[in-house]
Amino acid sequence: MRMDGIPKFLLVPSYVLGLAALLLFLGGEPTLAAGLNGDPAYTEGPQVCGTCHKKAYEDWLSHGHSRKLAIGGRMLRKLRGKYGLTVSARDAGIPLPDHDPKLYSWKNVAFVVGSSKHWKSRYVDKKGFLITKGGKNQYNWQTGTWSDYHKDQKKPYSCGSCHTTGYRPDGKVFAEKGFPGATKKGMPGIKGDWAQFNIACEACHGPGAVHSDKPTKENIKIDKSAELCGTCHTRGSDPNVVIAKGGFIRHHEQYPELLNSPHKKLNCGACHNPHVGRARGLLVKAGNKEVCDSCHKEQREEYDGSVMQEAGVQCQDCHMGRATKSAVRNGPYEGDVWTHIVKINTSADYEMFTEDGSRAKPAMSLEFACLRCHADGDTEEYAKIENFHTIGQ
Repeated sequence: MRMDGIPKFLLVPSYVLGLAALLLFLGGEPTLAAGLNGDPAYTEGPQVCGTCHKKAYEDWLSHGHSRKLAIGGRMLRKLRGKYGLTVSARDAGIPLPDHDPKLYSWKNVAFVVGSSKHWKSRYVDKKGFLITKGGKNQYNWQTGTWSDYHKDQKKPYSCGSCHTTGYRPDGKVFAEKGFPGATKKGMPGIKGDWAQFNIACEACHGPGAVHSDKPTKENIKIDKSAELCGTCHTRGSDPNVVIAKGGFIRHHEQYPELLNSPHKKLNCGACHNPHVGRARGLLVKAGNKEVCDSCHKEQREEYDGSVMQEAGVQCQDCHMGRATKSAVRNGPYEGDVWTHIVKINTSADYEMFTEDGSRAKPAMSLEFACLRCHADGDTEEYAKIENFHTIGQ
């Protein structure tokens, strides 16, 4: 692929990180090789898939899936951008805690967990343990603040099953030898090993070495089910339970939320393009104003011309209120992640969470749907409204 073949959208500032990763691959066509842990079923990374699937690959570079793990210091260069690596944390400007410069330095940080700059970043040392000494070891991107994450505890990095591709829970390659070409000493804090960093193509499509050698539709996996996404977007062992804590749904529970919503029979792909990150990946069809219009035409017709519509309020602002918290809470009824529960219970006395606060019920309360913005609102008054879609008409 030549430089003049890069799409223009990769050149805008928000995709500089993706472009930097892409430039690492321009030296020549990628060759087939085993995964990072030597698993021959996997290729050496998504750049191999990109030789045929260029658009999907370029979209993936803009997705949060490509930035679950950022290499610290110079290790990105040593690994030459292979194995799903896209970001050098230092070059990307990801901050380090300043309360212990010797501990929190690029000489000691092996990689950063969460480098998409959306929610939070945490730091793993060269022995494979999350750095926790002294606390203030989690950077919250929305607020620019630091939080304590397992302060002063010994915390192995055990999140590989959902932050990497080709994860093997019993693998010991990295624990014993470190990363080939990067950390040559063992990293005992890493639990398991993996073929590629990040959620790359083969995380969803399955091992691709055979397909890359002789591409056919039969030797690659195409799974469009919500269950596949639920492999990672679930907390706990029961996907029917939405786990809560501290008055909010806990993060990465989109699949349990879906199963507790009126959309439970839909697949994630009904609303999302899986290759494209966040809002750019919403499937808004021609002639529609937003993704919900495809199915909810009657509600859209009611809503057009209302006070809320004129003010720019969209469907998700109410029906996907930020009842979920990943890094920070932005108010008493506002976390930092949209919920997928969708249904709103308009009773004034409805409680969204169980009495012990450990689970969310299958509907949002008026507090999360309305008071997130209307802080001075009264649920008793809102409960009297017969049709929220036609207010002011």
